[in-house]
Amino acid sequence: MLELLSLPPEIIEKITEYLGGTHKKTVRRVCRYLNEIVEHQLFSNIVLKYSNYQPDLICEQLEALASRTTTARIHARSLEIRGFSPDSHLGARSRSRSVERNRNSRSRSRGPLAEAHSVNKGLLAHLGQAICSLRKVQEVWWHVGMHDPEWVQIVVMDSLVSLPALSELRISLGGGTASSLKLEQLTDLRKITITGSCLHYRRDVVSGLRTLISNSPRLTHLDVGHNYRSDDSDISTLHDLLGAVPPASPLNLSHLTLRGWCIRLDDITLPHLRSLVSLSLHVNLDTRTFSPSDLDDSAHEELLRRTAAFSSSTEEIWDTLREERICLKELTTDEVNDALLDYLSSYSGLQKLTLTSATAHSAKKSDALAMKFYRDVLPKHAGTLVSLDVCPVYEGKWCFGKHNSSSLLQCTKLSNLKIHINSEDINRAKKQDVVWTLLEVAEDLPNLSQLSISSADSESNRGGRSGSNPSIGHIYRVNKEISQSVTTFGPLDSVGVSKIITTPARDYVARSDKQAGDGLWYRSSMSQGSHLEL
Repeated sequence: MLELLSLPPEIIEKITEYLGGTHKKTVRRVCRYLNEIVEHQLFSNIVLKYSNYQPDLICEQLEALASRTTTARIHARSLEIRGFSPDSHLGARSRSRSVERNRNSRSRSRGPLAEAHSVNKGLLAHLGQAICSLRKVQEVWWHVGMHDPEWVQIVVMDSLVSLPALSELRISLGGGTASSLKLEQLTDLRKITITGSCLHYRRDVVSGLRTLISNSPRLTHLDVGHNYRSDDSDISTLHDLLGAVPPASPLNLSHLTLRGWCIRLDDITLPHLRSLVSLSLHVNLDTRTFSPSDLDDSAHEELLRRTAAFSSSTEEIWDTLREERICLKELTTDEVNDALLDYLSSYSGLQKLTLTSATAHSAKKSDALAMKFYRDVLPKHAGTLVSLDVCPVYEGKWCFGKHNSSSLLQCTKLSNLKIHINSEDINRAKKQDVVWTLLEVAEDLPNLSQLSISSADSESNRGGRSGSNPSIGHIYRVNKEISQSVTTFGPLDSVGVSKIITTPARDYVARSDKQAGDGLWYRSSMSQGSHLEL
């Protein structure tokens, strides 16, 4: 022990990082010196959560923080707030069952009924003071429950304003009301993430977020997830978010995530995107060609009046990025077209690329886009790409095959690859199995640590109903074939030992299997066998 104490504190801290929470608590009791080192690790993240099982625990925790009787408040750098409705820890089915039971009954598996603890609202009187005591907290992750009482939103927001070091805010909306989510009260954030849904999203979230963004001149990360709306008249735009920022002081956004927004890159929005390195763009809405089904003519006309000038097609977005020479290092998108491929082939340096729906309106067009991507785009970024995820809806040229293996082999820095295969190319009997070929390519990629192999829907099912029986049956069968191909590939070269192969069924790692033969084979990462059944 004395030899350990003679080490520099930085070394001791690294060593104790590998200890579990129980062991760290034991180390704290050894001496004051070790306690000071380990205490920071134990209390760097604080979770404030109500539990029906231990309703008094949160009250004791809040009171200790509010009264400054615990040193945890000194070490806290991140804070997670969740579960302030008495039944927030229950699933939807459990909540519905508890409502149906007698008020004096008890849940068979969930502890006391939520209704029996509705009076515990009064026990949370120290919530505001407890949050205010965490003066060094930099990051807050707040889960706004569907049934959280309104006073919780008011108290939390008023308390967050008092945190001088707060720079990152993550809010997960649970689908209830957010009328007291006064985001405009906060200032000077660097990272903002808002996910989930709520009633009156545009009124209660977008309007306050607009003010918060304008009052955060150092903002670099903006992730607003899905633009939820009660009907199509509630559609919002990127201009709604950035339009209040002073033109003379544009933001230096480096990361932007948008889903279901109207986006137009012009003199208002472009100045804030000059430093953009990461973009996640999904379900881009162009109201100029949008035909809402839930609006009458007058409401549709009003929607166009408000949003048409701030809408553009995805083709226009990619053309603008190319013309303005905004070169992304990370890109995730769900629509592939010629404009996107022209943009990506206009520069080099992409590090992460995810195409979540690589397809087109026809098989012919989809294959043409795929060949253009593997021929003209991928080689431009082969020297820098570390993560590639190509997820087509239907089988075709986007999937792995002889037509793109040489392009993939150029990506020598690739560490994570997710790609689909064509079912007709699986033929273990003739030893021409596409999965085996893909695993051989993986062995030749020196930095690849994880390979994900998936199936796509059959092209014959194009135009059919999503999730139909033919589609489900096809995907199930191909996924089973993929697993069987992975487990029959081998024995492995030494370079494949550290790789993880992921299929829709499970993960596989290199293991010895005497029944298969000498050497290593891909076997389930679970403790027993390969379990080929799905």
